[in-house]
Amino acid sequence: MAHTALNDEEIKEYFDNPEELDEKIKKLADLIRNAKHFVVYTGAGISTSAGINDFRGPTGVWTFRAKGILPPAQTVRNPEPTLTHMAFVELMRKNYLKFLVSQNCDGLHLKSGIPTNKIGELHGNSNCEACAKCGKVYYRQERVQNYEHKTWLTGYFCSTPDCNGRLRCTTVAFTQSMPDICLDRATRESEICDLSLCMGTSMRVAPACTLPAMNLKSGEKTMVIVNLQKTPYDDLCKLRIFARCDDVIRMVMKELNLTIPPYTDLKLWLNSEWLNDFEKNWPFRTVGDTSWFSGDI
Repeated sequence: MAHTALNDEEIKEYFDNPEELDEKIKKLADLIRNAKHFVVYTGAGISTSAGINDFRGPTGVWTFRAKGILPPAQTVRNPEPTLTHMAFVELMRKNYLKFLVSQNCDGLHLKSGIPTNKIGELHGNSNCEACAKCGKVYYRQERVQNYEHKTWLTGYFCSTPDCNGRLRCTTVAFTQSMPDICLDRATRESEICDLSLCMGTSMRVAPACTLPAMNLKSGEKTMVIVNLQKTPYDDLCKLRIFARCDDVIRMVMKELNLTIPPYTDLKLWLNSEWLNDFEKNWPFRTVGDTSWFSGDI
């Protein structure tokens, strides 16, 4: 929200010079090669090149609202996964990347082809609805846009026999509780992670910002942050990179001798096998939990 916008000093962007960046890329690639349980944490900054506004950047949504200015309109109607999104897919295919935790609700990670059992979308997914009564989740072709605030009702009903529960939008607002099942999974992965890579996040929204730094004091974990602005966790990371996400990931993949696959529309909503995996692997909240909306279940 607007009150979470950064001040003029915090919003300043920094860029590593070419020599610094090249050296840091080599170090990051080496860390990835040697990691046993590599986890990535993503924020809005990885989707700006897809035409989606971030929140706390110089032209971010909360930045503009804090100044009493209307945020800039989204430039792309149907955003597609970026170079960074697709690189994560390949890193998972090659067994480097074990899990991905995202604060983004734009749905681009699933669209890119990230397996449903390898991602925790802490702030929901704009393409997904959920039934609080039985827990069934639904993946839609397009964004779920028509819903009531506070109740989060979309007007649709659950298709599970004898349920007929009312469906709700899964995106998480500031006033809502966190999706407990999703958060528990992300926490478990963070506890066993030995390399956490944070990309495109200001690391200011809890509890998401606390996960990458879990168990750092043990000395068996390394944290890397890639963001143009400084973050409250910079002093805790082993490697701090000031560059655009797509530029960093392009250089890292080259260093790892990996090719970033092009994006192709997987038409997930038509793939029955994928939809079955989605329902099994994307549990959102505990069945019967009513803490995330107002009104009856």
